Amino acid sequence: MNIRTDIMQEFKRGDYLTKLILINGALFLLLWLIEILASIINPSIYSAIIANISAPTQGSILLHKPWTILTYMFFDTSFLSLLCNMLFLFWMGRLFIDLVNEKQLLATYILGGFAGVALPLICSSATTIMGMLLNPIAAVLAVTAAIATYAPNYRVYLLFFGEVKLKTLAIIIVVVELLPLLSISSQVFQSQVLAVSLCKLGGILYGCLWALLYKKGTDINEWFIRLVTRIEKRETKTSRIHVTKRNKRDESYVDYEDVTSDTNQAEIDKILKKIAESGYNSLSNEEKENLFRHNNK
Repeated sequence: MNIRTDIMQEFKRGDYLTKLILINGALFLLLWLIEILASIINPSIYSAIIANISAPTQGSILLHKPWTILTYMFFDTSFLSLLCNMLFLFWMGRLFIDLVNEKQLLATYILGGFAGVALPLICSSATTIMGMLLNPIAAVLAVTAAIATYAPNYRVYLLFFGEVKLKTLAIIIVVVELLPLLSISSQVFQSQVLAVSLCKLGGILYGCLWALLYKKGTDINEWFIRLVTRIEKRETKTSRIHVTKRNKRDESYVDYEDVTSDTNQAEIDKILKKIAESGYNSLSNEEKENLFRHNNK
């Protein structure tokens, strides 16, 4: 129970990078449990669930399952694949937040994931590409390509290799991920390999496009960030309502509330305003503790 509570608190207090990693991890565990239960009850249950969270590369099928554009980038069926993706996301995502900000990270992850579905769909209009996408790799590569294009000469330290430029590391990662494209003609499942490779390429292209335009003053993530900010403000208002409508249970509590409520509420209002304007990470440690203490009264 303590572990669950700690994870929930970390999720609530963590930045968007932490939230993305925890969501991916939790959904992998959920899918793993479903697979175990389905193997006992009815294996077709697991297959049906996979079919309904995987994004198809054919527009006619996707129209009947539009939610898969989002779900496919948060599920993975392989622990090793998930581990590699989340490690890359953590390393590149932390750089992204340090050099840009966490809302841009979230936007690039989600929109890069959308691009990972869009490119195979566009290409399928010219040739038949039948495949199912279920992996966060396109979104992770979008973040990787974005930060490498934004700060190509930023140096990172690699064990056994020493310092390397971010663009060099990103190029190596991209080449390795797109290598299957070279052997499509010899693959049995050519269409699926092509679909996955185009999905990865879609994420990479989106990340590069965002960074190139962002450095020139155009932000193609802006509409998504506005949406996220609006949702955050709504959640903040809901939180304030829960705090201010707390029942007063005894006389001693009433006395304390009367003395301190005005001061505390003014401080909390100031913190909430700061979150709405600059994000949670802009708070000092003392402000984060005050907010956390206030919400848990």
